[in-house]
Amino acid sequence: MIFQIALKNFLRQGMRSFLNVLVTALAMVAVVFNLSLYNGFQDQAVRNMVSTDVAGGHYRTPDFDLLAPMEWEDQTFKIPDALSSLPSSDKAEVLVLQGQIFPNRRLFPVQLRGMDMQQKLLDLPLNKLEEWGTPVDDVIPIIIGKQMAGKSHLHIGDGVVLRWRDRFGAVDALDARVVDVVPLINPRIDQGVVWMRLDHLRKITQRKGEVSWVAVKEFKGTIAGTEFQVPEILLKDILDLIRQDRKYAIIIWVILIFLAGISVFNTQFLNIFKRQREIGTLMAFGMPPGRVVRLFTLEGSLAAFSAVLVALFLGTIILGWFQSVGLDVSHLAESQIPIRENIYLKIEPVEVILSMLVIVTIMILVAWIPVRKISKVNPTEALRGRAIT
Repeated sequence: MIFQIALKNFLRQGMRSFLNVLVTALAMVAVVFNLSLYNGFQDQAVRNMVSTDVAGGHYRTPDFDLLAPMEWEDQTFKIPDALSSLPSSDKAEVLVLQGQIFPNRRLFPVQLRGMDMQQKLLDLPLNKLEEWGTPVDDVIPIIIGKQMAGKSHLHIGDGVVLRWRDRFGAVDALDARVVDVVPLINPRIDQGVVWMRLDHLRKITQRKGEVSWVAVKEFKGTIAGTEFQVPEILLKDILDLIRQDRKYAIIIWVILIFLAGISVFNTQFLNIFKRQREIGTLMAFGMPPGRVVRLFTLEGSLAAFSAVLVALFLGTIILGWFQSVGLDVSHLAESQIPIRENIYLKIEPVEVILSMLVIVTIMILVAWIPVRKISKVNPTEALRGRAIT
């Protein structure tokens, strides 16, 4: 009985009900979109870093720190048998050392990163280096990323002097030739990095069989003399950045809920003010004040439940369209964020359900707050339109 009356009153409000439902539905879609965009951003950033650098984790010496280049030469180690026996699809041997190049008579400190050409674990476009299998004589083939090429003003075919320090501390130099400039989606392996064949870097620095770390597909157990760095540690910087951004997203979420709540609150308050005579009539015919409160609360709640249906309809269209085009982040090409391709949403059903439940609960609460005055209404004053001012 109360539901039928509430439904008729809700539909009779016409445009006001439609606007309440639309605002609440758009708030739901915006909240889900915001959360899914952050999920998609994190998923793509992590996937790109895992496929190009992190893999399933690194075996390193316990004291190795990539942010301490002065210690790199002292933190290499011989590959243990447990790692050297792994197939090329399960490991990637990497040697990182300090170096300098001199493009256009300028000193440019770089990270010399030697990569095993047989590895199949990391997705790196270093195919051009495979053509240079002959021992190093007078020219060393190198590959650089596009960001590195832009800052050093080097192009394919350019020659540059490369200088380094071998394992005995002696400084040496040779001519290097840029055999390829490749797009690298991970700036960590692009900016300031010069890629070489692992065997070439070992030869010129006299570090036979040594590596800085071994990236593996999965944890292979404890190995003496090494420490295993799990992906969560290697990805800590980008994960912390995304978590920090999520905190700011809460502000947007609060604003959206506030706008939707104000819309429902104003409608409810206006309904009570304009329908005082109706309230007085219902109470005069014997309807208890508590039942009248439930009636008006149900009317306000119908806006929230209707908004869920509208949000499902609008969300399917809006989010479906967005998934077909993605978010262009090409403007981040010079940043430290490991994403160059378009970002797509990653919708988590649990987050969607919880978000909608929270919004619906808040909408019902906001619909009930202005209705509390009805329980104190004098029926006689309500019939005269003076009970609520």
